Amino acid sequence: MRISIALVAIVVSLPAVALAQPRWTFCIASSKSGADVWITDVFAAERDRVELESAFKTMLGRTGAAGADAQCPMPREDKTEAVNARFEAEEFNRKLGATLHAVLAGGLPPRR
Repeated sequence: MRISIALVAIVVSLPAVALAQPRWTFCIASSKSGADVWITDVFAAERDRVELESAFKTMLGRTGAAGADAQCPMPREDKTEAVNARFEAEEFNRKLGATLHAVLAGGLPPRR
């Protein structure tokens, strides 16, 4: 009987463990002309995508990049996939001739 109760407790707690796994993303923004691009490092996303994009756009506005088009890809469970996607975004914009500006994701406030 104890084994079945322990098994039930484990099965019930598995979804909570799965939800506790960090999800990874980065944010990128470009000026209206596309000449300047701001990109964060990969970070654990504590908010949904819309909230991240809004916070990133606000943060850029405070640094003098008002009006930049901000985007944050859908957070991923696999950090390596997020790092690779960020690298590809950086390389793509570099090939277009954009000036890249690194932004620390730590400037994005966590969820309250």
